[in-house]
This record gives sequence, C-alpha cells and structure tokens, in this order.
Amino acid sequence: MVLTSSNTALLQQVVDRLRTEFAVKDLGELQFFLSIDVQRSRDGFYLSQQRYAEDILECAGMANCRPAPTPIDAKGKLPADDGDPVDDAKAYRSLAGVLQYLTITRPDLAFAVQQACLHMHAPRGPHMALLKRILPYVRGTSTMGLCLRASPELTVTAYSDAD
Repeated sequence: MVLTSSNTALLQQVVDRLRTEFAVKDLGELQFFLSIDVQRSRDGFYLSQQRYAEDILECAGMANCRPAPTPIDAKGKLPADDGDPVDDAKAYRSLAGVLQYLTITRPDLAFAVQQACLHMHAPRGPHMALLKRILPYVRGTSTMGLCLRASPELTVTAYSDAD
C-alpha cells in the first residue's frame, strides 16, 4: 500500500491507526511500486515504467529494434475482418495487455493500444502488425514518463472533447 499526504502529521496518524489493526512495515520513501519507478523532487513526482518497457521489448524479441517516431500509422481504424487470424491469439492478448498497463505512465500510447485492444476477441494479421508497430516507438521513448507537479492549491482541471 502506498500512502502519501501533503501533511506529515496527518500521514503519521493514518499509519498509527493502521498499525493498531494490521501488521505494518514502513519501507520508507516510495521508489518502485507495481513496475512504476518513482522519482521525487521539490517539483513533484516523476513516474516512469522504463524497466517495464524494456522487459516488454525483450519478451517480444524486439529489444534491439530501430526506434519509430510515432506509435501508430495515421491511416485510420483497422477493419475487424481484414487478414488471416493470428496463429497465437493468447500471445496477442498478452502483448496488448502489457502495453495497456504501460499506458499508466505513457498516455501517448493510449490511442494506439486502445485500437489494438478493440480486436482482442478475434485478432488478425493487421492487428498484430499494429502491436508490432507500437513496440519500436516504445524502444525510442522508453525513458518517457509522467510528471505530477506539486501544488499548494487543490485545483481540478478537466478537459472534454465532446461533439
């Protein structure tokens, strides 16, 4: 479990309360959790999954592939029934799933991975090609992550693109 607060006294009260009910072990400052590297600075937190991305590339046999500048071709959506069914649908689903987890700190991958996930029920050759197209982009951008900036104010900003 990860606990965080802008108020140290409040955080300590919560930990003390948890200790009355459960066996709690404090592992210190958060550095790595669920395949997410956490770097803390005065400006906030930097979350990345570089190690996880490298593992994905290694497992997919693309650790040494040439980087690509974009994660997806801009041609549009792939038809559901083009091409032959993939030989190993389980491997397709596994690769799509690990890439989906990578989007936690890599929102730049979200659209491309979502397009691949649309075809998990019956993946075909072009769908596998899409997944393999995402991996070279991951190769070239594996150090990218998400910066969560510290703020003294509690401000929520929402954006919508609704037609």
